[in-house]
Amino acid sequence: MRTFVAVPVNAALQNVLISQLATLQSQPWASDVDWTPEKNWHLTLKFLGELSAEQVEAIERSMRDWFAEGMSYFEAELIAIKGFPQAQSGPFIVATLEATLLLQALVREIEEQLRCFEIPKDRRAFRPHITLGKWKGKPDAFPELEISLEASWLRVDRLNLYESVQVEGRHQYKPLATHALETYD
Repeated sequence: MRTFVAVPVNAALQNVLISQLATLQSQPWASDVDWTPEKNWHLTLKFLGELSAEQVEAIERSMRDWFAEGMSYFEAELIAIKGFPQAQSGPFIVATLEATLLLQALVREIEEQLRCFEIPKDRRAFRPHITLGKWKGKPDAFPELEISLEASWLRVDRLNLYESVQVEGRHQYKPLATHALETYD
């Protein structure tokens, strides 16, 4: 199974992104974008790769013990919708987030929890983003864009272990397990 750990996009932020994308999707170049369905929007914290069913079950069980000393939910600030270069697979349109110390600490803790499963740490720097679409047009025709997302926040209140499956040539993300962060409201 192809798996990853991510934060799902909350309803309030989803509405903000849908509103902003309506403008982008009316642009002449919009047909050159393979837009990500809203149900697939998430912030990836750790890509796990191909795992056996046994490994996935063990990780699901271990998630109950993550943050045994407690970790409260928090909100991560979004910065902008813009182009995101990917050397291997072409550019994407993403919503970028501030790489706060809390978000970075969360990623480090997840990597630490996964060490016993021999899942290596990421070599690349953590660049928090939510993928909104993949550019399918000519590389030199990729639009220059940056739309500010002032006062937009992702509520980081749970972590999902997802399986990525291909259905009719499109990725679908199926939640396998959820770990809720503590709330003090």
